[in-house]
Formats: sequence, C-alpha cells, structure tokens
Amino acid sequence: MMKTKQFLLSCLFTFMAGSTLYAQHLNQTVFSIEGMYNATGFLELIREKTGCRIAYKESDLENGKEIHLDYENEPLDAILKDALERYGLMFVKRGNQLIIKRKKLSRHKLENLSDSVTKDTVRNFYLQEVVKTAPHIDKLRNSQMGITVMDYNAIRNVPTLLGEPDVIKALQLQPGVSAGTEGFAGMFVRGGENDENLFLVDGCPVYQTNHLGGLFSPFNADAVSHLTFYKSTFPARYGGRLSSVTDLSMKSGDYENWHGNFTVGLTSANVSFSGPLVKDQTSMFVALRRSWLELVSVPALAIINASKKKSGEKVIAGYNFTDFNLKLSQRLGRFGTLSLLGYYGHDRLKMGEHRFSGDGEDTGPYFHKNENRLGWGNMLTSLRWHLPINTLFAYNMKASYTRYQSDFRKTVETVSGREGENGYENNGSRNENRNAIHDLSVDASLVFIPSDRIIIRLGTQYTHHRYAPEEEVRESTSLPSENVNSESRVIANEWNAYLEGDLEVFRWLRFNAGLHGSFFRVEGNQYQVFEPRVSADFRLSPVVSLKAGYARMSQFVQQVSDNYISLPTDYWLPITRNFSPLTSGQVSAGIYVSPGKKYIFSVEGYYKKMNNLLEYRDDYKDLQVATWEDRLTSGSGRAYGADFQAEADFGKLHGFIGYGLMWSDRLFADLNGGKRFPSKYDNRHKVTLSAIWKCSERVELNAGWVFMTGNRVTLSLENYSYPDGYPTDIVPSYPHKDEEMLDYYAGKNNVRLPAYHRLDVGINIYRPLRRGRTGIWNVSLYNAYSRMNPIMIEKNNQKQSMDGTPLAPRFRQFALFPVIPSVSYTYKF
Repeated sequence: MMKTKQFLLSCLFTFMAGSTLYAQHLNQTVFSIEGMYNATGFLELIREKTGCRIAYKESDLENGKEIHLDYENEPLDAILKDALERYGLMFVKRGNQLIIKRKKLSRHKLENLSDSVTKDTVRNFYLQEVVKTAPHIDKLRNSQMGITVMDYNAIRNVPTLLGEPDVIKALQLQPGVSAGTEGFAGMFVRGGENDENLFLVDGCPVYQTNHLGGLFSPFNADAVSHLTFYKSTFPARYGGRLSSVTDLSMKSGDYENWHGNFTVGLTSANVSFSGPLVKDQTSMFVALRRSWLELVSVPALAIINASKKKSGEKVIAGYNFTDFNLKLSQRLGRFGTLSLLGYYGHDRLKMGEHRFSGDGEDTGPYFHKNENRLGWGNMLTSLRWHLPINTLFAYNMKASYTRYQSDFRKTVETVSGREGENGYENNGSRNENRNAIHDLSVDASLVFIPSDRIIIRLGTQYTHHRYAPEEEVRESTSLPSENVNSESRVIANEWNAYLEGDLEVFRWLRFNAGLHGSFFRVEGNQYQVFEPRVSADFRLSPVVSLKAGYARMSQFVQQVSDNYISLPTDYWLPITRNFSPLTSGQVSAGIYVSPGKKYIFSVEGYYKKMNNLLEYRDDYKDLQVATWEDRLTSGSGRAYGADFQAEADFGKLHGFIGYGLMWSDRLFADLNGGKRFPSKYDNRHKVTLSAIWKCSERVELNAGWVFMTGNRVTLSLENYSYPDGYPTDIVPSYPHKDEEMLDYYAGKNNVRLPAYHRLDVGINIYRPLRRGRTGIWNVSLYNAYSRMNPIMIEKNNQKQSMDGTPLAPRFRQFALFPVIPSVSYTYKF
C-alpha cells in the first residue's frame, strides 16, 4: 500500500512539471493558416493543429460569420488574439486548455484582463459551469476505446424514418451495434440485449427508451446538447448495465439572450426556448414535443364510424405521445451553480370497439363495449449543486427521483334492456396490469485536476428501488375489486462507489484506470460486486496508437422479453434471492491510425463473456406458476468480433465507413436441450456508409447506407405425428383442429432471416430571415430504393384448402416499411 502511494505521488509531481514544459513548447510553435473560416471551424482547426482542449459556451459561437484568415509562421498566441478578436471573442489559455468567451469589454480592458490572468483564475474559470467542453474526442490520443461523441447537428443529419431526428437511430449506425427490428429503437451492442444499455439524462437513468414501441426515441433531439456513447472500456464512474452507456447532456439555458426554435414535421411538432430569467444569474431551457398522429386519424375514424353507425358499430382507436424537458440554472457566485432538471415522457394508446342496437332493430336496446388502453412513460427530476472548492477541486451533489410505469387496462361492459324493466342486465369487468419502477437517489462526486495530464474522480451513490414487475388488478360488477399479485412488489437498496484516474504517464503512454463497487440488498439477500476497469493508449508514433483495456460490469435489473420489439408491456424484473446479478467481462484491443488531420482509421477486437442472464422457459406460457420468477431460467452468453471504422473530414464533406464482424450466442441448461444456440441478433456482418456534403451555406446533403446480416428466428422446418394419438407426457398441448402434424424445432433461433439493407437520403435547405433568424427545410427519403426487408417468417400448417386439396406447410415473409418520404420545417429565432 505504501509503495502504491509513493508511486502515485511521484506520478503526480512528474505530471505537474511536465504540463509546464508542454505549455512552454506550445507557446514557441508557429503555425500557418489561410482560408475562410467561421469561429467554430477556426477553433476546430486549432484543435487539430495543436491537440488543445477547447471549452466554450455554445451560444457564443452562434453568429456563424466567415472571415478570411491569413497567417504564415505566426505564434499561436498571436493567431488566437487576432482571429478571436475579429470574431468578437476572447480567450484564456493555460497549458493544453483553451477557454473561449464572448468579448464584452473594450480592447484596452481585454488586454489588461489577458495580461493579469493567473493560474487560479484559469482553474476557477474551468471549474465553474459557465462553459461547455466542445463535443469532440481525439480518438488517437484518448485512452478510451469504443467511444463516440455526437452533438445536436450530428444527430439531426442522420436521415431517419418519418424525418424525426432520433438519438438512438443515430447510434445504431455504429459498428458493433445491431438495430434489432427495422424502424424500431432497439440497440444490441456487441452481443448484448436491449435492456443492457444504460441511458443517462444529465446523470439520471431512463428505463423506457422508445415512443410507439420504438418507432421514435423518447429523447427530443432539440433538447440534447451532446451525447457520449461507450461500448468497450467503460470509465469507472458508470455502472448498472452490461453492454453500453449513453450519457446525454441536456441543453442549458442562455444567461444573456432569449432564443429558440419551432419544428413541425409529419408526425410531431416541438418548440424550445432558452434565455435568462435574471440576466447573468438565472437561466431556463424548456422544450415540448407532441405527436399529432391522432389528429390525422380523427377524420378517418369519423368517416368510418359514420358508415358503421347504422349497423350498430363504432371503432375506437388513437395514439399520441408527449415529452417535456426543463432545465433551470442559478449561479451562486463563489458557491457554484444550482441546477433543476425535469423530464416527462408519456405514450397513450387506445383500441377497441362498441356495439349497440342499430336503427330499426326489433330487439331491445343493448350496448357492448370492449376497450384496451395502454399508457407508459418516464418521469424524472433532479436537483444538482456544482461547487468549485478551490483551484484544484470541484464538488457535485445531486438528489433525483426517477419513475417508469406502464399500465394496460382492458374494460368490457355489456348492457341489455332498459333499466328498471324486466330482463335488464348490466355486466362489466376491468382488468389492469401494471409494471413500475420508482428510484429515489442521492449521490456525491469530487473531481481533482492537479494538472492538464491528471484527472481524478471519486464518488458514491445510494438508490432506493421500488419494483412492481407484475401487478394485476381485477374488478367486476358482480365481484369486489381484487389485487391478484400485489405481493410481487420488491424493495431493494443499492450503494455504489468508484475511484477513477485518467493519467498521462509519458507523452507516449496514457491510461484510464479505476474501480467501481456495488452493493445490492433485496429480500434479505446481499450481493457485492467489484468491477475493475483499465484502458491504456500507447503512442507508437505521432500517427499510430495501440490501445487495450478490460472492463467488468454488473446489472441488477433486467427486461425479459420473447418479442423482437421492445414493448412497454415487457416487465423490468429485479434480481431476487433466486437469481444472482448479471455480470460481464470484456477484453478489448485496437489500433488507431491518423496519417493526416483529415483521416482516422481504427480496428478494435473484443471478447465479452456474460453470466446470469435471464430468459423465459420454452414452455413458460403453459406453466401454472405462482410468481413471475418461476417462468425464468438463468444462463450465460458470449460475444466476440471486430469493429472497423474509417472517418474523413474535408471541411465541406464529412463521412465514415464502418464494418462490424460479430458472433453472439447463449448457453442455458433449460433451453435448447442444454446446447449452445445463437442469440436473436447474431448479425454476422454489418456495413455502414454515411456522408454529409455541405454544398453551400444554404444547402446540405446527407446520405446513409446500411447492410446487415439478418436476425435469427425459431422456425419449424419439419413436422411429426403419432398415428395412435398424442401422449400427454410428451406433447404439452394438442394441435389445432385444422393441423395435421406437430411442429418439430431443430433448435432455438435455428433460421436466419434474409440480409437487411437500405439507403436513406436527405437534404437540408437553410434560409436566412430577418433579424438573424433562420428557416430550415428538411426533405428526406427513408429506404430510398424501397427494399422490403423481412422482419418475420410465418408458417401455415393448414392441412387442406377449402376445396379439400391437401396442402403442405407454407412460409410467408412479412415486411413493414417501403420507401417513406418526409418533410419538416424548423424556424430558429
């Protein structure tokens, strides 16, 4: 232990001295720049040439004007001072860190301020939450593998179904990420399941990550500042899921000016505002998105029901979703910043029919109602306090509440006759199934930044979980209300702690290492899991980096499903006394090459082992069991493969090519006869091409092509029969009357669907308006060449046709989406 402390202290002094030498070297370097650049492009060019970390406030760079720059063999300070002043900006620099701010002072005062900046001033400026780090990761120099950073513009530039910008569908383009069923918001990362992905909104978890079963993401792209996606070596500060982490940073309000935008599309509309409630002290950001699918369906339903009224029929149908984002920030001077976050997302779906006595019928009056209503969604709120303690430390404390809930309600009512007369009957019933999670959490973290080459983080968190995985309520006009399985509620307590360090030992070696510990108590049982994480970057040359890492992850809740679409009726099931926590261990290695500032190539190989996975038993629907736990069985899984990616940026043209080579399988003692079988999303090959071309200041083209080996399904290719009848100890249920033989399944997930591929194209047209406002038209085509990709295969076992002709089993493929055009308009003010 003493040797470890001595080693860390020696590293600390070495890094602090090294940062000073690096700053002196950077100041002596000269650069040449020539061309037309806006402020964002100029800062990106500086970052590429110097490797500096750049932080700025997004609204400070909104002007977007281009100016001609011409410097030849000029020092960095001179270039920054001249160029940024022409953009109306100022800068503060220390070592490898640049802080950019809007210029508000006179030239004389600005020069005095720049001359008087001290180390403490820079560090305090860095620790205060008045700037936002530019969403860019230098993959060549970063110790983390499998990391992707996307900002709002990158998300919007991905053509998607119905033209709705979608966070999850943008991530589906990454190598090693399978999309699941076409058009839906599934994410199956490196052989994992959809529920093994952690989504955080400013540090708060979100459980249900779709609208309308996954056609739309619950995250309003207009409310997202940027996101960071991890799929390989996870930093120690994250935990709770096996396969990936998506950390979304929501937009903060502007402390100085009001601005916003309004977008209207084919399926939804959203509006957002940002500005100061009290200038330079209190800011607010608010965004509201609402679908209007039901507004389109109302006229059609009215016409249908008008035609059915005479026959005594009425169709009930409707769907809508709403999500709301709110962020309030209050500056407290030397006491830091206080932020209040609010998020609400909810879906409502109704289907059913009414039957009633029609006009002219001789029978007595009657009315029959059969309605199904399904509602689901997330709600979260948090209060966060960010406090810079001094020039070296920053402290964060947060209290949050998260709720996920789905509610399926079936109502049946039959009324016949007239009330008060003989023969009058009124019978009704209501069945309601609920699935809910309530989390109450508090956490605290400390960040220590002694130099530009060291960042140390440590923190702890406590969460009180209340699960209701399968709660059923029955009501009847003839029977009292009954809560069928209220005992299914589970209370759990979880503690987490972590220590993480990001260290640059030498100019050629940087590593991120840490330990995440979890303690989970449920139903009197206690589980402890320790998760070591380490990743390292070895600079073999200025243009080549070799990376390697290991990450262990654990998970205490799982969404078990036998569907190929993530449905809100799928239950989130916590670990109980009968099942151990899910765990995974992933080893990764890769090489990154950047022969020029415009190119970067990477290859990553990985092997992941998963334990204590849960699946439904093969015959779970026929089991007469007391609890949901009895329907499940536990097993293991593994995934391995390689991700290849090439990125290029030529200024006006940016694109990437990705290829994923993937294997994924499962091993359960109670499934498939105890033999290993492929997972549903064992997609062997995946190819992604994406490009964005800025033709001019007003026109931008984007396109994406995806090819993926098909998903797997369980399908009977043969049949069998018993001439003397079916023994009940072998066959759990008899075949249907129109079937001649029973299905024989050679194995689980034994058939692969045909390959999936599609092309998406889009165009953005920018139209400058008066007073600095902008109108943006987006026109896109989803599945431009109308490839009908199969999502399932159905087998028909009818033994004969209507004329008595014998029939062999037939197979039919089903597809959902042909070419789909979309258009939207955004007004920025």
